[in-house]
Amino acid sequence: MSFLEKAVNAGSTALFLQRNYEIVRQLLAKGLAEKGFILEPLSRAVERDWVRKLLWTALPQREVGLSGAFMYVPPGVSLRAPVSMCFVVSEGSQEVHNVLVVGEGSELVVTSTCTSAGAGAMHGGYTEIFLERGAKLDYVMIHSWTEKTQVIAETGVVVGEGASFNDVYISLKSPRALRESTRIAVRRGGSALASTLYLAGSGSSTLETVITLEGEGASAEVVSKVVTTSGSFVSQPITLEARSPNTKGHVECRGLQLSSDSVLETIPALRSTRSGAYLTHEAAIGKISEEELAYLMTKGFNEEEATNMLVRGFLELGLKSVPEPLKPQISSILDLMARFATG
Repeated sequence: MSFLEKAVNAGSTALFLQRNYEIVRQLLAKGLAEKGFILEPLSRAVERDWVRKLLWTALPQREVGLSGAFMYVPPGVSLRAPVSMCFVVSEGSQEVHNVLVVGEGSELVVTSTCTSAGAGAMHGGYTEIFLERGAKLDYVMIHSWTEKTQVIAETGVVVGEGASFNDVYISLKSPRALRESTRIAVRRGGSALASTLYLAGSGSSTLETVITLEGEGASAEVVSKVVTTSGSFVSQPITLEARSPNTKGHVECRGLQLSSDSVLETIPALRSTRSGAYLTHEAAIGKISEEELAYLMTKGFNEEEATNMLVRGFLELGLKSVPEPLKPQISSILDLMARFATG
């Protein structure tokens, strides 16, 4: 029995695992089911009229089937043990459509892992998230791809009045081609924090974030850390738009180039359509500090070890918002990212 299965049996969490178009594991703790928590295939969930009406309201309409997961957290349920979803493409192509609804005043932590293996050539992931009034969601998405895979990942989020959305996107291994887009609408008094940690190998990647502050008192922050290695091209357009007064937002983009034949561009954009908004941004692209590298080498580390430490420290600064239950797992992933970055 796996660790996750043991956790489910202990009554604290849930698991959804899909390989290609086959659901391999679907587990839900009995105690959660009794509270009205739902985790099931989207194809079954759309039998409910209210679920069917939600489809493609947080994202533009796509010609995608009903393969994927549906998750519903009833009002007033607090669940800090991570719920896990995992999607693996091991042959041909895979397209999934996921829908998450977090009820009024509820709290939830979710990890969504997507990866390719074997002959997996293409993954398309479309996720719609709805946070009702006062809800709180920590959503951690972890990607790891083979060099031959092409990936489209689109996430649309509606943050309800007074709700809080914490989004963490981590890419351990980049694919041959990636188009990742996250669009977040924040309503009155709501808040959103979008963090990205991206290690780019050879290939082309576009990482787009668009956040609209739609209600008075809404706030948002975007924090991005990108590391480029040999042969990589990364474009990062980020737009923060205020549509109501008394809104606040900040964008921070940091890039670290480890190779002279990599290309990295950050494109932060601020837009305000109402007076009373306060929007700021800062962006920087740099390289490993020779002074810091030399200092670590005087302490007995070789050049590769010292570079590894500096890359890890750069990435770690982008993860101030990782949920406490996931910190050990994310710490291990940062170790791997730093190791992969230095060869």
